[in-house]
Amino acid sequence: MGDRRFFNYVVMAALAFCSGAFLTYQIIKEQSMPLVHKLQTPLLFNGAGAPEHQYILPAGTSLYFDQAFPEGFVRYKVYFNVEGVRLDSQEATDKFWLDPLTAFPPDQGELKKLLAGYPLGKSELAAILKSSFLTKDEIRELLLEYSK
Repeated sequence: MGDRRFFNYVVMAALAFCSGAFLTYQIIKEQSMPLVHKLQTPLLFNGAGAPEHQYILPAGTSLYFDQAFPEGFVRYKVYFNVEGVRLDSQEATDKFWLDPLTAFPPDQGELKKLLAGYPLGKSELAAILKSSFLTKDEIRELLLEYSK
């Protein structure tokens, strides 16, 4: 009978140790520093059912790594401090509650639209032009058209 009791104590101690180790791992995992990318050039983004409307994530925006997908895209998180308006949050009810936007570098046509209708600063334009997204010929053509 004494051996059985000792065995039960050993099993309980082992389970307590494993539970503690697992909880410690979860806490350390949650507190580890995230992978972050700071945009060197602005990115366009769209989504939320309106792909014809495009907006700019400015250079310097921090993107926090979330998950890489086998389809070839990577999901990042962006945090906003919302001021001046109260947003009422609700618990998600849909099984697939994520509704991500899509971010991408501007091509020549999109950059023309930006220059025509968006207050793009010199530093933002310079960052886009310095990126490898446009060819030198596309940049020349764009600047000639923009200077008219």
